Amino acid sequence: IYSKRTILCAGATERPIAFCNNDRPGIMLAGSVRAYLNRWGVTPGKRIAIFTNNDDGWRTADDLIEKGIGVTAIIDTRDQPPLSQYSDTKIFMGSQIRNVFGRKGVTALKLTHGENIETDCIALAGGWNPNLHLTCHHRGRPIWRDDIFAFVPGKKLPIGMTVAGAANGALTLGAALRQG
Repeated sequence: IYSKRTILCAGATERPIAFCNNDRPGIMLAGSVRAYLNRWGVTPGKRIAIFTNNDDGWRTADDLIEKGIGVTAIIDTRDQPPLSQYSDTKIFMGSQIRNVFGRKGVTALKLTHGENIETDCIALAGGWNPNLHLTCHHRGRPIWRDDIFAFVPGKKLPIGMTVAGAANGALTLGAALRQG
């Protein structure tokens, strides 16, 4: 089968954030935490900490707090928080996780400035990478976008191919719908 036009909507893959012992049970991507919460009505923990470098981590915090789940801390590598208020949550801007404790599951984390925080789940929000592999297989050359800190498909695509949505760097629902 040969097509005259192809619309590629391959989505994006969430990036983790690496730190010491980041392979413990209870450490999940923020999108997975939201899926458990919003799709299946299950919480992955009772005292959840969020480690983020973008606004998607704060979106996870909003969803958890809205459902009455305890968010013990939001650790953001950036210096300026988004415009949100969290009364019962510790917020650490410009900080990172240094280590995680717990053998069969997370029990606590240690920040780079030395503070320990008790938690049973860590949600990681490292941003999103558009899935551009299929364009690269057809000799497309990706280009870097500073606004999303990721590569997107370049301008030279196979004849008749269009890339839309998250695969093209439109990482919000509204932006993806406009491109579609």
